[in-house]
Amino acid sequence: MAVLDVLEDYLTDKGKGRDGESGQYRRHADREVNRFVEFLAGDRSTSSVTFEELTVESLREYARYLSRQGWTEGTVRNYYAHVSGFCGWAAREGYLSGNPAQRRRAKEPLPEDTGRKSGEQQAWTAEQREQLLSYVDEQAHKAIDDVASDRQAAIKACRDRALVYVLCFTGVRGAEILADDGDDRRGRDGLRWADVALEDNSIQVLGKSGKWDDRPLPEPAVPSIERVRSVLAPSSEDWPVFPTLDYPTLIQTFTQAMTSRGYDIGEVETLRREQVNDGEASVIELLADYDIAPPALTTHGARTVLKRLTDEAGIELDDKHGYLAPHGARRGVGEVLVRAYGHAEAARYLDNSEEIVREHYSHIEAGELAHRAEAAFAKHREKQRRPAKGGDEEHTEDSGVDTESETG
Repeated sequence: MAVLDVLEDYLTDKGKGRDGESGQYRRHADREVNRFVEFLAGDRSTSSVTFEELTVESLREYARYLSRQGWTEGTVRNYYAHVSGFCGWAAREGYLSGNPAQRRRAKEPLPEDTGRKSGEQQAWTAEQREQLLSYVDEQAHKAIDDVASDRQAAIKACRDRALVYVLCFTGVRGAEILADDGDDRRGRDGLRWADVALEDNSIQVLGKSGKWDDRPLPEPAVPSIERVRSVLAPSSEDWPVFPTLDYPTLIQTFTQAMTSRGYDIGEVETLRREQVNDGEASVIELLADYDIAPPALTTHGARTVLKRLTDEAGIELDDKHGYLAPHGARRGVGEVLVRAYGHAEAARYLDNSEEIVREHYSHIEAGELAHRAEAAFAKHREKQRRPAKGGDEEHTEDSGVDTESETG
């Protein structure tokens, strides 16, 4: 039997809603099982892939393939887990004799699950944060001073600066403000100007739960948002706050939009040659003239931007990333909030449960308890050494046990 013949049944079983046609897990499972089937098919049609091809060896090769894509260890294991989940379901339905994805040999090429503890994941420190903010401020101010002659540079510098400020102070997930290539839902296509309410210091995002939420936009981030809007000059509220500035992507967007309006390719090329001077800013102006929104910067694109900014700002990291990653900004926000206001308040701000926040930042609580224990022992030693009132200096207020001579 062909794998794709029953995939919809699996997705329905895993989906949410009355007909099992919604839910984040369903979308991700659909994407990953199809990716796996395409891998098995190679040059063939995916409809020809059968359950007989789901062997330990094919799963082993797929695990090796995933591990070579440059994704994080957690992402690789997560993508593989979706395929394993489908194989487990197929075994229970009688399509497979067992789950080959769970055999030790199949999983061997996967990156090791390090079981990293709280505090081992990247979190932007105060020093790193200030160094990066100072750098993007400097670059934006220079570009703005020269905006008349190089609007392209001004848009890029102001966009990068606003991105850094929003990540530094809001603690939002990257997927909530950037475009996700694997998810075409509204809210996963980048933060739009319609989602920004500067007067209320808030932005509206599609949260992890799939519901729209208002998130705080602290005052330090507001000027950077105002500046990028003035330089970008979006033609509508549907424009992304953080647009891609990739020249081929912008040209492709213009071409597709114009052909969908009835222009032929020749006419589109003529318009482009007449108005564009081979620069991203010129294309942005062209899109604005024809009321075409540019695509938003993707999560992958944002990582590329942050790699560049980290290097240019002279910030050195010795972790596995080697640059200030978006999730490190979120964890840095969490560190500040937990230390200042505790787990419950941090959980509200980060759109997480208090239980998860306590787990993720348990190293902070452990450190605080260690300091309290140290203070308690110091106080205890002081009491042991203090002479009792009206008594011998050798006598103490406590039970009389000389703790410094104890051997047990």
